Amino acid sequence: MNRRDALWLAAFVVAGAVLRAHGLSTGLWRDEGSTYFDATAPSLLATLREIRVAEINPPGFFLLMRGWLALAGTSDLTMRLPAFAFGLAVIPATYALGRAAGSRATGLVAAACAAAGAPGLDLASDARPYTCAAFLGALATLAAFRVLDARPGERLARLGAYVAAAVALEYTTYTGLVLAFGLTLGALAVALAFARARANAFAFVAASAAVALALAPWLLWVRGARAVEAAWLVPMGRGELPGRILEQVGFVLPTAFAHVQLSIALLLAFAVALARRRSDPALLAGTVALVTGLASEAGALLREPRYAFAFVPLADALVALAVVALVRACAAFASGRERTAGTGFAAALGIALAVTLVQGAHVQAEAWAQALAGPPRSGMRALVAGARAELGPRTLIVVAPDYLGPSLGYYLRDEPGSAVVGFANRYRPEHFRCCGAWRRPDLVAAAARDILTRSRGFERVALVYEPGAVDRGTVPYGKALELRRRLDAALPMLWDRRYPGSLEATGMTLLAVPAAQSRPSRSST
Repeated sequence: MNRRDALWLAAFVVAGAVLRAHGLSTGLWRDEGSTYFDATAPSLLATLREIRVAEINPPGFFLLMRGWLALAGTSDLTMRLPAFAFGLAVIPATYALGRAAGSRATGLVAAACAAAGAPGLDLASDARPYTCAAFLGALATLAAFRVLDARPGERLARLGAYVAAAVALEYTTYTGLVLAFGLTLGALAVALAFARARANAFAFVAASAAVALALAPWLLWVRGARAVEAAWLVPMGRGELPGRILEQVGFVLPTAFAHVQLSIALLLAFAVALARRRSDPALLAGTVALVTGLASEAGALLREPRYAFAFVPLADALVALAVVALVRACAAFASGRERTAGTGFAAALGIALAVTLVQGAHVQAEAWAQALAGPPRSGMRALVAGARAELGPRTLIVVAPDYLGPSLGYYLRDEPGSAVVGFANRYRPEHFRCCGAWRRPDLVAAAARDILTRSRGFERVALVYEPGAVDRGTVPYGKALELRRRLDAALPMLWDRRYPGSLEATGMTLLAVPAAQSRPSRSST
């Protein structure tokens, strides 16, 4: 790296820190609350058991958080600092990946995408495994590229680096297995296309088998013991797969809008870049890995950007490579140095891509504005702060839907006298379970009856709810609003307040328990 590149990279890291800093103080939402309860379980074994039954990620990041929170405490800031640091580390890692796939210019464009791109901003400081997965995904992909162009004396060390990064990645997110699978297919494509890289490619495939086997102990332990259901996933209709794949491409693009035409344009740009650099095994392996990986994610019905986040550094590197190739083609065509049919097509594609980006510039500007001064992610912090006097021992707190339990439990962690019950899962709702109880036909009636019975030992009932609760997948979360109507009809309302949040809007209805129904003492709930 020369001095100019180092200065540019430092500027990108600083810009990335500025764009992400606001996210450190926007209130923890439900998934981050789950991270807190996973990482602060009474023992290491308890943490592993909690992850085993309640998480859709392996234990790596949560074990890291367990050690970090034991040292640094459990404030909003300390909860998010590790994810923030990994998010910044992704920028130089993506630069290195771009350099390996292309040139210095490709590395700098890739680093710019990582610093200011929409996916990185959206999940930049979320106290979840996503930025850690992106960083490790960049390292694993970079190591894979290094293996494919290794000389015989370098192969073993580079294979070791790949195995270490890939195992760390798959123990952070199950998507790591998908990325490793895509890179393995890419290596097989390299073996077919490049005789000089065949030995490296076959060695890489063997190393990938070792990576897959390394996760076997964890998979065997969690097999048959999972309580979390993927019931929120939306089934795929006939003929929807191509659209879902384009949707996945949109998730990893460094823009704040997932227009279908942009996805198509960039896929064509990848093809042009690939055609113009036929001698590069890394580019072929990376393209195969990205396309097959995102297709696998689409087939698994994972329709949220967080699930594809480990692919973002690879996507940024390929986007940068395509953009640099198209800019050079436009310059060559405009100057008359090279006016072939292929350069003309590449130049036309570059112009179309530029027009598409300009059309969405205002959306990207809005994403930057929200990153710099956006609303809180969750309204739960404001709710607990504004209603702390009403959430004491004389109030029965009801969480509906239960997925609000982790963030509520986090902000009530210093109030041990609080009595909290859930809707479908009335025992320890701060440990959210997506359980089959939500589909019981008598759920609302049984919950209302149980809550009203328990309320007799209290003076008030505080119903904490999500104003916009709707059914997701096969989970009828909308039943929470029906429960609210039943409790409103049974108990006098004192007040109702709303607390906005970009990811978790909350509301609270405070209900009085008539003196004739309230007992002077109660047992522990």
